[in-house]
Amino acid sequence: MDNRVEKFLLISIDCWRYDALSRTNPTLCTPKFDLVTQDFSFADRFFVTAPATRPSHTSLFTGLYPFEHGLYGQTYLKMFDQIQNLFQIFDQAGYRTLARSQRPDVFRFLDFESYITLLDPNAKQQHLGSLENFLEALKSPEESPQFCFLHLWYTHGGYGMGGVRSSPNLQQLVHQGKTEEALQFYYAAATHVLEFMLVEILKSLPLDEWAIFIFGDHGEGFCDEVMAHGDNLHQNVIRVPLLVNIPKIGQLVFPEDAPVSMIDLFPTILNLAELNINYNGYGRDLLGDPGEFQDRWVLTELDSLYGVGFLKPSNLETAHNRITSRLKIDDQEIPMDPKGRRLWTMTNGKIFYRENEQDGDYIVRDVASGIDLPCEDPATFKLKYDELLINSRYQHFQHQETSNEEAEILENRLRNLGYID
Repeated sequence: MDNRVEKFLLISIDCWRYDALSRTNPTLCTPKFDLVTQDFSFADRFFVTAPATRPSHTSLFTGLYPFEHGLYGQTYLKMFDQIQNLFQIFDQAGYRTLARSQRPDVFRFLDFESYITLLDPNAKQQHLGSLENFLEALKSPEESPQFCFLHLWYTHGGYGMGGVRSSPNLQQLVHQGKTEEALQFYYAAATHVLEFMLVEILKSLPLDEWAIFIFGDHGEGFCDEVMAHGDNLHQNVIRVPLLVNIPKIGQLVFPEDAPVSMIDLFPTILNLAELNINYNGYGRDLLGDPGEFQDRWVLTELDSLYGVGFLKPSNLETAHNRITSRLKIDDQEIPMDPKGRRLWTMTNGKIFYRENEQDGDYIVRDVASGIDLPCEDPATFKLKYDELLINSRYQHFQHQETSNEEAEILENRLRNLGYID
């Protein structure tokens, strides 16, 4: 029996929290979405590789961690060179590629930027735009193999509250201990995306023909430790939903309590399409041996050395030929943020360890409850992290172009492992 899949749809919901889904939060009312996705598989321990849109999506499309693809943080300009991505792979394999976003400029200067266009080019405001053109493009031509991507921005930032009279300051509500009240506005935005936008898309497709992956590119804090995302590796930010529909195979059983990473989608999708490429990353095929997920630790990285926000408007208007490296415009390095920092997290799905590389501060936390745990030996976690860096088959990319700060951090890692004196 031929299980090759020829139609793929990846749906990325920006800032989609783990609890913004009825499967994890019964108070969320999305009856239509629940019906349409009732046969979808759900990964309970799905973790992103970065708390920001640009590096997270780059991991999705390359199957690599940020330290491997070079986009360490949101404000880094480019990836390392010579890294293949899903759009290029499927394009070269003869697939029709279709990619739409409510905010395509977030992918500016990345290798796959040219594939992604506005969801509705006729709408002055994308959240008021129509899905009609995208739906028509999805269904035509029906016979050709397709690789499709949709990026939704409605749950990002303002949560659709712009212009609403007397709308409260959500950050103030959180600081006043009224987190549940603040979250209701966020849940309303998530409900709109699921119950209206995604239902219209999913009900129009023959699900027995399409491999569909619905996921968050990162979550959203809504707590005292972090309000939004991008500047912290809180569990509300790095653990997100993943729903999967795979035709001809049925329910996908995810290993209980074992972590699934954003980089796992890359080899899984290529395997479903039966496309053989030279991939040596840490991503694991979700249809492979479940035993490979046991005793596994996955990585999430945060780098705000050059800021935590989006690219400056002046950078967005810069011509591509002026971007001379990951960190330089016209051979001039973009300014560093004096408050910038680097954090990393390793998790096995049950606990996660987070460390600040600058000052060595760390925490160990239970994934399910969010309760901090005692840690007598942080060196155990540091060793797992350093081994991940050293054993990467893509480590050579780091030598393409590295800032002084990055070089110092890499040197310290090697010294800690005993590779240099």
